[in-house]
Amino acid sequence: NRILTNMVRNALEATDEGGVVRIGVIDSIKNVRFEVQNNRVMKEEVKHQIFQRSFSTKGTGRGTGTYSIKLLTENYLNGIAGFVSTEDIGTMFFVEFLKG
Repeated sequence: NRILTNMVRNALEATDEGGVVRIGVIDSIKNVRFEVQNNRVMKEEVKHQIFQRSFSTKGTGRGTGTYSIKLLTENYLNGIAGFVSTEDIGTMFFVEFLKG
């Protein structure tokens, strides 16, 4: 729950007023993948730091959201967390978990 909440909150905070945030689930035979996407594109220097603890583009006292997404997904739930940020799709964060 915390992982998905952080993904959605980050997408909403990074979206311009009137923008769109898309939330999706891909459920396949082997895994389930949750995706949250908006139309903004990250700067290159932000992409390289996005999962670092205490890194934030939103000011001091922030920066645990994406860090906890990666930490909880990969260290405690044996999943994969990542993102893509391109002109074609905007920014999409995802977490993926194997079934069984």
